[in-house]
Amino acid sequence: MRDNFKKTATLLSLAVFSFSGCAAFESRPVRQMAYAEAAYQAALLAGAEANPETMPVFQLAKDQLSRARSYYRLKNFKEARRLSVLSRRLSEEAEWKAVRGNSGSKGVESLVK
Repeated sequence: MRDNFKKTATLLSLAVFSFSGCAAFESRPVRQMAYAEAAYQAALLAGAEANPETMPVFQLAKDQLSRARSYYRLKNFKEARRLSVLSRRLSEEAEWKAVRGNSGSKGVESLVK
């Protein structure tokens, strides 16, 4: 009886550990989230929200950042990291387009591939 209880407890704890998901094996993407937030704020200050040429890219960056925050709260750190990096890249592209658009220069290239 006692031996059976130990086996069950061991198997149960092993199952809980193996099914705990990303939080056990992924570190928190604090740095990536901070970079994404900073890039978003820079794009906002550059006027990407008001510029009609940059609005779709800026909105996509905003959505990806929001999704990254949600995944971070749910402790799905792998997906939060991926979305925060994507949001940073999109925010940088929106900022770049806004700054280039304000200077009157043409030929804006995409930073996101």
